[in-house]
Amino acid sequence: MFKNKGVILIIFTMLLQLLVIEVINQFIFMADALEYVKNFLPYVSGLLFILIILVLLSINKLSETIKRNTESRLLNSQLKQVENLNNILQTQKHEYNRHIQTIQSMLYLEEIDSAKNYLNELTENHKPITDIKYTYNTALTVLLNSKIKVAEDKNINFDFAIKCDLERLKINDREFCSIIGNLIDNAFEATVESENDVNRYVGLEIKFENNNFIIYVSNTGNKIPREIEKKLFNPGFTTKGTNDRGYGLFLIKKIIKQYGGTMEVSSNKKTAFKVKIPLKDEMK
Repeated sequence: MFKNKGVILIIFTMLLQLLVIEVINQFIFMADALEYVKNFLPYVSGLLFILIILVLLSINKLSETIKRNTESRLLNSQLKQVENLNNILQTQKHEYNRHIQTIQSMLYLEEIDSAKNYLNELTENHKPITDIKYTYNTALTVLLNSKIKVAEDKNINFDFAIKCDLERLKINDREFCSIIGNLIDNAFEATVESENDVNRYVGLEIKFENNNFIIYVSNTGNKIPREIEKKLFNPGFTTKGTNDRGYGLFLIKKIIKQYGGTMEVSSNKKTAFKVKIPLKDEMK
């Protein structure tokens, strides 16, 4: 049973069209006088026209529903990433407070050697909060540091380099993080599914050249066949065999296009997505 009412309405309307056409054919075949048939043709044409309009409206509504659902999933993903990073920071803060209290107690009891040994152990075994990598953009900082944790869990070597100031980038933070997050997630997924289980690598580079912001996201996943490359940005296209997939890249490219940018993909020894967005002052 179909769960989406839009799909049901489209199928029902198309079946109704076929039924009307079949009835017309039978009516013409059985009619004794063509003049009698001609009197009904305007009404039949009007009915078919109305049915076609209903199909188009249903398809448009279904497309908007899919778009909203995909954007909602992207936003929920970003919120989850922010929450995960906040939990990591809170955990580290709690650990630091506990360590400071322990060292303070040792010093208060004049256990200087014990305090030194404790500090040495912390230096060797504890990752400091300075491991967080900062960028020129707060939202991007949160996103990328949450992706570092995801990469560690998936045994992926994830590295990024922000080589320019993003202040003049026209895209707002939400849409910009949607673009980056979607491309990185796809790269992670492709890398995990790769036949190469040893050298899993995903890289992000953002730079500025020739009055354009350039975003590269590359991975060591399996090579994408040429016939699939051409379909990657088509709405609804997916290699996962699920109905709720296949709109991420389509929506991301649509956002980029709204700002006068372009996106392309190349896949040889590694797969790389390249996004080019014009400088804010160059936008008309």
